[in-house]
Amino acid sequence: MILVSSTKSNIRTITLNDGVEIPVLAFGTGCNFFSYIVLSKTSNQCVEGRSTAQAWTDTSPIVTLALQKGYRHFDCAWHYKNGVYTGKALKESGIPREKIFITCKIGSFDDDPSEFDTRKFVDAVLKDLQVEYIDLLVLHADILVGSITQAWKAMEEIKKEGLARSIGLSNFSTKSLEEILSICEIKPSINQIEFHPYSLSTYLPTLLPLCDKYDIKIAAYGSLMSLVRHRGGPVDEVVEHICHERGMKETGGQVLLRWAQQITEGIVITTTNKPDRMVEQILPFLEVISDNRLSQKHLDEISAAGAERPFRFWGTNWPYFMQGEGGIQACPEDATHRNKPGINGGRGW
Repeated sequence: MILVSSTKSNIRTITLNDGVEIPVLAFGTGCNFFSYIVLSKTSNQCVEGRSTAQAWTDTSPIVTLALQKGYRHFDCAWHYKNGVYTGKALKESGIPREKIFITCKIGSFDDDPSEFDTRKFVDAVLKDLQVEYIDLLVLHADILVGSITQAWKAMEEIKKEGLARSIGLSNFSTKSLEEILSICEIKPSINQIEFHPYSLSTYLPTLLPLCDKYDIKIAAYGSLMSLVRHRGGPVDEVVEHICHERGMKETGGQVLLRWAQQITEGIVITTTNKPDRMVEQILPFLEVISDNRLSQKHLDEISAAGAERPFRFWGTNWPYFMQGEGGIQACPEDATHRNKPGINGGRGW
């Protein structure tokens, strides 16, 4: 295992379709797949659990630690309700604003989507984060914004005003993305989606080719899904084999993060509460070792293993994001909004 300290930022960057330079690794201030509701095998009752979480907490200590370990790209969201703490840590770090890249998603899982107001959310996140602009402003999900085209036109105005350097999407399906591309003056720069070996086949038929055609980068979240929520699958053995072939100089998590970034040539979002994991996850993306990429053979082996058991956490257990993408249509249209009556006390979870 490679574990060394990284006290200054030298993370590789890529350039988005609007010319904005972005670090390929982001530290997430939300959590790994949010809170979740599961059916207890012992009580047969729905219970709430939580994975590695930053959302709805005081993120100041974690963000400060991530900055010390070399992270300079932070993935935030209005829904995480911790922007005040994140903004405080960023401001008190003493690192110049232009040296920090902030991605922020806007949208509410509690409100009626027809009442979505882009300007209201932008004003709120700017205030919380104590900044004058967002580097990358993102619509959190198509189900949250009511009229997709109206929301995007408002995003374009925000960019023109200089309140966002770049604008993009999260959890947008092929259909929703096509709707935006049919009317946009400014193309989305990214689409942030659940991306791991088991979800790859979901996007191969239409979404990835569409994004590639318009130079829309993929921002991958949940890339360690096979280690966290889908253990025992065919990807595990392949990743272990690759680690051995590469001399056991990397962890399985590092291999999977490399895979996600190389397959998409985009951005990877990760998070952890553990200092050693912060260093472990940043290492594959440092400029000094950027030549240590996975071979095409290893990329293909991981992709093939994932295709044996297609799975998307936010498509099967959570059928609210990206309806219909890859044939996943796990709930009826009238049950997709999280505030629908009768669904988890009106929250729609």
